[in-house]
Amino acid sequence: MSEPTYLPLLNSIAVNEAKGERLLAAWADATPDKELAECLRFVAIREGEHAMAFTKRMCELGYPVNESTAYQVFKDFDKTLAIAKSNATDAEKIRKLNGDRPRDAERKDPFGAFFNDASIDPQTGALLGRYIAEERDSGRRLEAAYAKASGGGMGKSEIAELRGAIEALCAEVAALRKVRSAA
Repeated sequence: MSEPTYLPLLNSIAVNEAKGERLLAAWADATPDKELAECLRFVAIREGEHAMAFTKRMCELGYPVNESTAYQVFKDFDKTLAIAKSNATDAEKIRKLNGDRPRDAERKDPFGAFFNDASIDPQTGALLGRYIAEERDSGRRLEAAYAKASGGGMGKSEIAELRGAIEALCAEVAALRKVRSAA
């Protein structure tokens, strides 16, 4: 049997979700806002579970996770982690972690092309479906927690920055999927 065409997607999700878990857990440990910390920890746990589930699925398919071949969402993860651990305000962290990504809350769904590969088996499809639903829910949870923590005085672009911090992983993985499909 040849290597599944969707293997790079699974690999990238496994690698980057593990990093997302570390990043959000570090931020949760650093924020003085207890409600935001609780939300960050919940999402961090979810990210870790995603990393393990995709690692497990790759193992079931007969392939190891390979960080060196994964699309790297975090170009300099150590620097990004240092920001999350820093004494910067939560709003500053969002701006720094969001970087140059668009602030438009109406940007295209980063998961839109995940199921374009007709060779995805039912078990992997179910895993991807749960992952997508949970990632979207995580974005909503983080958006609500941050709006509440800041007194609800944030504008749409600032809320979009928070959503962007969690959805960045998803968008980058979707971009990898498009590149892989075009090849």
